[in-house]
Amino acid sequence: MTKKIFSLTTLWLVLFALLNLFASGRWTIAVAAWLASIFGLRYLHIYPKRRKYLYFYLVFWLTLSIAWYGATPIFGPAHFIFMAITSLIGFIPFALDSWLAPKLRQNGRLPFIATFIFPLAATALEFLGNSSNPIGNFGAVGYSQYGMPVLTQITAVTGMSGLAFLVAWFPAVVNWVWENGFEWRRVRAGVIAFIGVLAVVIGYGVIRLATAPEIGSQDSVPVASFTLTEIHIGELNQLLEEEGIDAFRQETQSVHEQYLTMTETAIDDGAEIILWPELAIAGVAEDVQAVIARGQALAQESGVYVSMPTFIFFPDSDQRDENVLYVAGPTGDIVIKHVKYGGNLLEGTLKGDGEIATIETEHGNLSGIICWDTNYPDIVRQVGAQDTNILLSPAKEWEGINPMHAEMAAFRAIENGVSVIRQADEGQSIVVDGYGRTLATGEGLAEDGNYLRVDVPTSSPTTLYPVIGDVVGFLSVVGLVVLGAYALIQGKRQKDTAPQPPQLLREDLVRTYSPPGCPQTVGQKNGLQSVCESCGVALPTQDQS
Repeated sequence: MTKKIFSLTTLWLVLFALLNLFASGRWTIAVAAWLASIFGLRYLHIYPKRRKYLYFYLVFWLTLSIAWYGATPIFGPAHFIFMAITSLIGFIPFALDSWLAPKLRQNGRLPFIATFIFPLAATALEFLGNSSNPIGNFGAVGYSQYGMPVLTQITAVTGMSGLAFLVAWFPAVVNWVWENGFEWRRVRAGVIAFIGVLAVVIGYGVIRLATAPEIGSQDSVPVASFTLTEIHIGELNQLLEEEGIDAFRQETQSVHEQYLTMTETAIDDGAEIILWPELAIAGVAEDVQAVIARGQALAQESGVYVSMPTFIFFPDSDQRDENVLYVAGPTGDIVIKHVKYGGNLLEGTLKGDGEIATIETEHGNLSGIICWDTNYPDIVRQVGAQDTNILLSPAKEWEGINPMHAEMAAFRAIENGVSVIRQADEGQSIVVDGYGRTLATGEGLAEDGNYLRVDVPTSSPTTLYPVIGDVVGFLSVVGLVVLGAYALIQGKRQKDTAPQPPQLLREDLVRTYSPPGCPQTVGQKNGLQSVCESCGVALPTQDQS
């Protein structure tokens, strides 16, 4: 019997490991995110020994470390330390489910309410972690469903938390059915309830997409975005240190000229909004200000919006580098100045205040953020609340997060009903509408096709998420506390009311025995070892006597 349990539990753990490699990270497959946790939960539910938690955690850590290697902003051995911490946090919902669910058993069977422990814990943890994580909600469960547009539409109502809950609820329901022996009469109501919720979510997605305006049928504005060269801050710092300020300025100024020249070409091509990638205008303050002034002149001369992502170095100074997006309007004025607020801890740059400006234009409302800013849905929902129609998001990527980081921008588009223009250096550039539908993509440099000329809709769908915020995440925290307390109370009640071992089954099992030196004759009952109340000597069992 022990061998059979060992082989089954090992099988479930192996299946979990294989699927977890594809549930998130660089090789994400949407269906793997639904299936992996089935076997993880099953392993923890049936393996009787406490060391199961250690085995599970090690497998969880190893598979996540492999799946995310090169995709985190931390490299080398430090990546595995970072993932050890991340895995420990991600392990919490599994541990809570394994600990609390059995306490809810009734007559030996697991009730349907137990299926809520895992999704509540997973959603609550993601909700609480988003605000404190220096890289935002990067790696959130919902991003695994990018290729399932009928599911991702639910984020227009619930944000990412609704999708996270649904994906985590499925394996919990499957395990509940499994625990009940797949007996249809016992699980019918619960299964129908889950299918009903899933059907509502899918139905909403189908209707939202079916009623969306056809691509190209709405009023739009011609937008041009392009990447002309790869910028690496590390290489620029090295150039500054080894060859000095003159060589540094010569290198950066040559890049500035390229972007200004291509902007003139884009204007001639009919573009009314122009966007460069993050770090396009990197340099010392004097040179950056000169480019901004020339961009303002181009905008005023042609009556367009020129969006200029800048990165200002302050050599020989303790002042933090600044990563700032400037947008010049048709009047020549700077209408948007946005300081990057995401990823500053890792970049060492000045941190923005998290306030996102929205301006009214003849092309609808316009806002701008920078790269990692997009990973903070609770902050980005400002654009939805301000009825933004077009959101600019210049980015700088690296190979390990391509194209997943671009795909994440589509979720901000759906949540806020806003078209997102994300022009990237060293990664995928993407333009999506307020339904998350891809209008254009590009990769590499302009000469490789990373020059996007797109007619972007100037009107947007209305969404509920910017109004209610992450109410699902908040309710998940409350629900987990309430359900956890209920499970603990039920577990104590079960322990208090558990039947005690019988003291006397048959009269003929009573034997008498006098411990040596004890004047009292004591009855030995039921073959169970006890201690003489008079002298404290252990009494033999029925078999021993």
